[in-house]
Amino acid sequence: MKFRLIILLFALLALVFLFFNPFVGFYTDYLWYKDLGYPQVFLTRFKVQGVLFLLVASFTGLVFYFHGYLVHRVASRGAFWSQYLDPRFTRFLSEKFRFLLKVFSIFLAFSFGLAAKEFWQDYLLFVHGKAFGLKDPLLSLDIGFYVFRLPFLRYLGDLAFALWTLLFLTGTLIFVGLGHLERGGRLGIRLTSAFRRYLALMVALFFLRLAYDLFLDRTDLLFDERGVVFGAGYTEARVVLPALNALMLLSLAAALLSAVFILRPRKEILFGLVLGYGLLYFIGLKLLPGVVHRYVVQPNELDKEKPYIAHEIRYTREGFGLTSVKEKSFTFGKPLTYNDLKRNALTIKNIRLWDHQPLLETYSQIQEIRTYYRFVSVDNDRYVLNGELRQVMLSARELSHADLSSKSWINLHLVYTHGYGLTLGVVNQVSPEGLPVLLIKDIPPRSLVDLKITRPEIYFGELTDTYAVVNTRVKEFDYPAGEKNVYTTYRGKTGVRVGGLFRRTLFAYRFGTSKFLFSQDILSESRVLYYREVRERVRRLVPFLLVDGDPYLVIGKDGRLFWFLDLYTVSNRFPYSRRVRGLGNYVRNAALAVVDAYHGTVDFYLKDPRDPIIQTYQEIFHMFRPLSDLRADLRSHIRYPHRLFSLQARLYGRYHMTDPRVFYNQEDLWEIPKSPKDPRRYIRAYYTIMRLPGQDMAEFILMVPFTPAKKNNLSAWMCVRCDPENYGEILVYRFPKQSLVYGPQQIESRINQDPEISRQLSLWDQRGSRVILGTLLVIPIENNLLYVQPLYLKSETGQIPELKRVIVAYGNRIAMAETLDKALMEIFGSVEERIKEAGRQILEKMKPRVESGKAYLRGLYQRAEEALRRGDLEEFGRLWKKLGEALR
Repeated sequence: MKFRLIILLFALLALVFLFFNPFVGFYTDYLWYKDLGYPQVFLTRFKVQGVLFLLVASFTGLVFYFHGYLVHRVASRGAFWSQYLDPRFTRFLSEKFRFLLKVFSIFLAFSFGLAAKEFWQDYLLFVHGKAFGLKDPLLSLDIGFYVFRLPFLRYLGDLAFALWTLLFLTGTLIFVGLGHLERGGRLGIRLTSAFRRYLALMVALFFLRLAYDLFLDRTDLLFDERGVVFGAGYTEARVVLPALNALMLLSLAAALLSAVFILRPRKEILFGLVLGYGLLYFIGLKLLPGVVHRYVVQPNELDKEKPYIAHEIRYTREGFGLTSVKEKSFTFGKPLTYNDLKRNALTIKNIRLWDHQPLLETYSQIQEIRTYYRFVSVDNDRYVLNGELRQVMLSARELSHADLSSKSWINLHLVYTHGYGLTLGVVNQVSPEGLPVLLIKDIPPRSLVDLKITRPEIYFGELTDTYAVVNTRVKEFDYPAGEKNVYTTYRGKTGVRVGGLFRRTLFAYRFGTSKFLFSQDILSESRVLYYREVRERVRRLVPFLLVDGDPYLVIGKDGRLFWFLDLYTVSNRFPYSRRVRGLGNYVRNAALAVVDAYHGTVDFYLKDPRDPIIQTYQEIFHMFRPLSDLRADLRSHIRYPHRLFSLQARLYGRYHMTDPRVFYNQEDLWEIPKSPKDPRRYIRAYYTIMRLPGQDMAEFILMVPFTPAKKNNLSAWMCVRCDPENYGEILVYRFPKQSLVYGPQQIESRINQDPEISRQLSLWDQRGSRVILGTLLVIPIENNLLYVQPLYLKSETGQIPELKRVIVAYGNRIAMAETLDKALMEIFGSVEERIKEAGRQILEKMKPRVESGKAYLRGLYQRAEEALRRGDLEEFGRLWKKLGEALR
């Protein structure tokens, strides 16, 4: 009795140990999802996984058990060994077999059920998938069949084959084990009639499953990557597809005849079918395609593949959202004048002079304030500052736990819980020392414009990869203030409450610390903030979407901070659309996630409600809201994702050729220019504010130039509009082919060949400084092109890059000056305009001194008047004398 009790106790402990860890993860994750208001995402997944587990486990377990039971029962009747064994021993063996069969059936059911859980997403898409309203050109099936239904149908086919294999092996072993092999026949051995009927039944099931598989194999032709066409070409459409159709019909006929064989055994018919199937498979799928491709297609490849090349062009453009691209001719206008630049002042004011990396290094040196603060990235955006639209570059000041001097548990999780504030500057302003002019800076944030920060704490960001326990007895470090520190307490909307002993135990186990159980600082009202890194936070809420790797920070009108993350629907099952490695062949920027940097709340908005994939997920989870529900002040900061636009631009360089003949010969292939600084890299697309040709107002766009393949001159430039009114509209401006338009590498070569610039660069290099040439920007203005490149200096011992010169190129002229305005004046200004500009700059420099002098004179005069009213003539005379001297 004691022994059994000990065994039972050990079994219970083993079960607790086995299931406690998954339970802790499950329950604490559920609390997190519930806290954010998305329990349906968490529960839907586990509900579907539970349903799939039960369905698949029940089906496979029951089928396997009853198959073994029936086969054993039939095989036992005519068993060869039964006539030599005692009936009681035979019954004993049968009972043992059924027991083992039950055990193995349960094990098999459990294994198949666990494997089925991984296909929960495929099952949901299979059930809820929407139609695309577009059919493939080969099988005339809606695209939704390939995207939503095909993956789960493939799984069912694999499941059926795996189960059939186990059944066949089990049944064969039972029949052989019970002696269903007789003497006789040509080989000296033959099968009993029961065994032959069983094999015929299994062969019928095999051919049925084979017909199913061949039906699905036809769809794989649309994703064939061999040959000049992605998808089915001439050989696949004219040879392989008919062969697959014939094999599918032959498989159905073989299944039917195999079933007839059970009742009327005619092995020659079955053997004939198998032989015919083998010949058709060999000739139709192995021999004939190669012959046709070599002797029919290759000698006339363009003529034969022309309609299929057209399919690839059309469906690749559909898959990557390029069908709505508008192409326009860029006709060069009259030469630019200084007045033209004045009319485009907003474009000139927003030419980006600060590259991301130099600016990030500068921010890190002058604005991190303390060693435990870090700037991770710099984000481009636009704001109305003091009534004027300006492009800005801002960066969040986040807390880096890795840089804390004391990494005690209390410091890591209770005290140092959040970053603080940000740094913001416009893209083109430079101080006399060559540093960026900061409009929002310091701790607490000090703003020089009408954009204020009221909630600077960053509890959720790009560096918040540790959990935090808030609302404890320990005050949280807020920000440094001189020799003292300011402390605060979190008052946000999210965080899982610690609660009583049960939850404390779970959190202690999850985070691997006993502090949750024994620390006096943690109260029942305390809350745990986890999954705080914004990409991971969003990725866990929408595991079915691809999360952009570049979150960007937005300042609300009320002074709160928000993270914007673009979300993509992707698929690799879009017919005839060429695949991009690591992504697939269909992508849409379908949704946007907005994360409150203080509260941690996450809201999802539809950016492309027409996308069938996001429509399907919306029907399943009901978690996306219309973009119009996003606050207007935040909605004005949506921008087209850099990653998606760069991908589309790269593809459009090839798929702008819609004529199959031109596409086949690659006659007009474009590519994004290589970086003059590093020929292994391409120029990055860049955000800017400019007035597009034919438009009245300047707007925020993302643009990139194109050059012809293996050439350096420009062939076109591509942009996408980012403002809400025209969001997502892609425009391509083609340059005239009969004229030479300089590309970035050609301009860079001309800059390096300029004697004055080359001499100055050599001089700087000899003085222990490192010259850093920034991104060469191509700026379209008034149907002309302006090239602008910033130049930075960084001493070998220093860490702060300084913007020292701006290089401007236009036509055949190049100028380098301390500021953009000076460089533009050198190129476009007349003698009178240059004199006026020089005078204006002198006055600007003198203005502070003049104002100071006026204030001094005004003070002397007021003091003299006061002395005269008092009757103090001596003081009056002294002040009046000083006033006269100052005036002279």
